[in-house]
Amino acid sequence: MVFVTGATGLLGSHLLYYLAKSGKEVYALKRKDSRIEAVREVWQLYTSDDALWDGISWIEGDVMNPEVLESTISCADCVYHCAAVVSFAGGDKSYLSDVNTRGTEYVAALCQRYGVRLCYVSSIAALGDARYEGEMIDEDTPVIAGSIHSVYSHSKAAAERIVRDYMRKGLEAVIVNPSIILGAGHWGRSSSKLFMTAAKGIKVYTEGVCGYVDVRDVCEIMLRLSESRIRGERFVINGGNYSYRELFTEIARITEHRPPGIRLRPWMTDVAWRLLSVVGKVTGKRPDFTRETARSSQHKSYYSSAKFLSYYPDYRFYSLSDTIREIYAAYLQRQA
Repeated sequence: MVFVTGATGLLGSHLLYYLAKSGKEVYALKRKDSRIEAVREVWQLYTSDDALWDGISWIEGDVMNPEVLESTISCADCVYHCAAVVSFAGGDKSYLSDVNTRGTEYVAALCQRYGVRLCYVSSIAALGDARYEGEMIDEDTPVIAGSIHSVYSHSKAAAERIVRDYMRKGLEAVIVNPSIILGAGHWGRSSSKLFMTAAKGIKVYTEGVCGYVDVRDVCEIMLRLSESRIRGERFVINGGNYSYRELFTEIARITEHRPPGIRLRPWMTDVAWRLLSVVGKVTGKRPDFTRETARSSQHKSYYSSAKFLSYYPDYRFYSLSDTIREIYAAYLQRQA
């Protein structure tokens, strides 16, 4: 039996299908107010097999409830810990620390206590810093003292340190650090929100560069690693590094829109987040574009999956074009 936390998120929804398809007995954690319909919508992209869907056992609770976690983890063979809060707002620091860090400690401690294997989903946000532009960031890249990191980055890095500490105590685990995950479903949330905006046509771009990976790659790789004899290792999972201009241009090409042609310089994005912050205070609505997202939109980071490929040299990631084409097909299907 396997147990998935964060099962109603983008990655968790796709992962549930991959696990069920492989014949696993799957238990999935959901909060009381989680939308199971969004998970079901993701499944319908893969199959109409109701029997497979009906085989999922849903557990109501969250990662801050050790009693609920213990009752399921104690019976599991492997836990896929996907649950996390993604926020770059300073006001969410305490919430991020609770869910991303303390919640991970609850999961790791229980896995260690009951001898259950753990596949922990971290993030590239928990990795170190490039010393110069263009340097590839990998599992061994150190954090540069004094470098700027978001509250989200701090929470994920702290969670990783906890998992590694339990590894030293005997926990059998692997850690994956995916780049920005792209995949169909959960429209209006996470990376799907970015896709929906760009799919309608976007005129501007920034100079930033980041890593992207197809959600199907992350699911496949998590299954491979969790079922292997590999333990005590972390792996960067990145399909490719692209500038925001390249990303938006590829989305525009596939969705048949005009590619972005107006470059937003750093001072422009700096002004934008400040204005949106003022508007947010007046309206009471938190802006999506914050100081942290403005900084990251101009920042250039390149990530390497060389370590994973050294274990699996024949593995081939989905191309950016294939990923966007798949997302767009699902998007059109939803609009039909």
